This record gives sequence, structure tokens and C-alpha cells, in this order.
Amino acid sequence: MPRRFIRHPASIPIQLDYSSRSEQSEQHCGTTRDVSAGGLSCFSDKLLSPGDFVEVCITIEDKPFKTIGHVIWCRRDNDGFLIGIGFSDMATAYAVRMVEQVCHIEEYRQKVKSEQGRELNAEEAAVEWINSHAAEFHQNGH
Repeated sequence: MPRRFIRHPASIPIQLDYSSRSEQSEQHCGTTRDVSAGGLSCFSDKLLSPGDFVEVCITIEDKPFKTIGHVIWCRRDNDGFLIGIGFSDMATAYAVRMVEQVCHIEEYRQKVKSEQGRELNAEEAAVEWINSHAAEFHQNGH
């Protein structure tokens, strides 16, 4: 069966917050593997069950983006787990994709500073990043 959404590789630090069966909230840090219009997959040290609800938190420059998703699948991966998280509406999935782009822009800004010695503010980095990658983002429709 072909994929419904194109996956975009990403390596973004995230925090997963969920309630265990004891109703006590637990937080785990992870890193995304990829992001699509339907959700994201991430690495975690915690086994989750399909159907579990999780709060996904991505922090950019001390500004957290939080949303609720649900576990679609979870499988063992090396010393931890790879988890597929879906979002119930396309607006949320699109917002996560936009957060991913902001993370890439910040990575780009740091790369330019270390490799070229140029100091870019967030807006300058965004303009350069968009000029290089906007067609790719739009072309995928997500």
C-alpha cells in the first residue's frame, strides 16, 4: 500500500508527556526521525501502546509548541523504541511541519555562523532558508 503522506527527515529534540495506566504523568525526551502531514515518528526510551495519547512538546528558543497526538505504532529500535504519532487534524500536522522548518532555519543559522563566520538574525536566516527550500516545502503540499 503506498504511503498517504510524504515523510520529511528531521532530527528535532522533542518531549513526550503521557499518562500511564496509573494516571501519573510521565515525561520522556526523544528525537524525531521524520515528520509528515499525518504525524511524526520519533525515538524514545519508553514503550508506548497504540491508541495512547501523548502531548508532544517542541521547544524553539525557549518557546514551546505543544499539541496532542496519539500513538499509531511502536516498535523496538536498538536500545529504545521508534514511535509513530498521528494527529487528529491536518491543521495540527501542518503546524508541526512548520515548527520543523523553524528548527531547520535555526540549524542553518548556526551552520552559516560556524562554516562562514556570518552572523544572521532569525529573519535573515529565514529568508535565505526559504529562498533555498520553499519550493521543496510547497511542492510536497505539506
